[in-house]
Amino acid sequence: MVVESNRYKENIITSDSEIAIIVTSWDGHLMFLRQTLINYMKSKAYVVCSYDARSKSPPSDVMEIPHSFVFKHKTYGATKRTGWLWDIVYGADVINSISNIKYVFCVNSDCIWDKPDGLKDIIDLLGNADLMASSINSTIHTASMIFKVDAFKSFNNYIKQKLDNMVPESFSPEVVIRDWASENNIKKQIPPIQAKFPEGHRYGGRVDHYSCYHQDSTWKRLLGFRNLGGELRHCSLEHLEPPPKKYFDVSQKKYYTSHEHVMLDYFETDDRRWLYKFWAEGEDSFWNRRYYPLEYYGDNPLYDDSKRKELGPPSERLGHFDRTKYESFILKDDEYYEKWKKFINKE
Repeated sequence: MVVESNRYKENIITSDSEIAIIVTSWDGHLMFLRQTLINYMKSKAYVVCSYDARSKSPPSDVMEIPHSFVFKHKTYGATKRTGWLWDIVYGADVINSISNIKYVFCVNSDCIWDKPDGLKDIIDLLGNADLMASSINSTIHTASMIFKVDAFKSFNNYIKQKLDNMVPESFSPEVVIRDWASENNIKKQIPPIQAKFPEGHRYGGRVDHYSCYHQDSTWKRLLGFRNLGGELRHCSLEHLEPPPKKYFDVSQKKYYTSHEHVMLDYFETDDRRWLYKFWAEGEDSFWNRRYYPLEYYGDNPLYDDSKRKELGPPSERLGHFDRTKYESFILKDDEYYEKWKKFINKE
């Protein structure tokens, strides 16, 4: 006897939303993935996480957050770039199974929307265009994009054609989308406000595709967009505050590098000595990085920057550090090196 039940309808891929989101991810984004997926799910769109597993996989409870979670097959050469392209293809296979989808967002999993209910505003801004990204100039950046579904299907087919051939190291996703848009006369919408490098920066006034400073932009205003990966990288290089702790999956310490573990110590203690240590170990050049013990930054915890000039990172103590020219200095060892030589060299 066959028993019919409405619950079996759940076996069919359906969505009440006309919007789908493909979240492209890999193990380098695992520190952010939990919170970014939670926020994307708040949008009420159909969410697919398309994951490139190189060395680590997410915990099972993270994989249960989106509507669908797919793993691409192993690929080789140009790993980050080839992996992203295949992530789109795998995600598209799921999206194309849902007949009522009209708009597709593609987002990187180190990016987050603090205002996920702003999707309608983005769609209204897209208007009769086929594509819009969080930042566009000569580059259409892939951090956060919206397509009309027919344009997305065209882009997906274009990727498949390109993947039939070897993808060289220089063949980035941005190159692929640029060439696809040019060859197919894709109508692009440029957001009215794009993130720009701040005045005084060596790239001051230019478009900052990574929104490294959480600058004003259309996507920030409408979606609360943040590029957490870009912010994290630059906070270390330029001695800035890291993104707030709430965005990090601090329960999974195995996802963090030894350098990022120093940041976790700062999150746990609020002791700014750990932050100074994080900055010193994250200078832009290997020659300028200093791996001094915590005591180098003072014997007692610091909860403000009142002693930063005397106890801060070596580059700041010696007057070498300049945020606008941070790549230009060569740090010389100071008098503290001899004091901590045994610790530094692990003698």
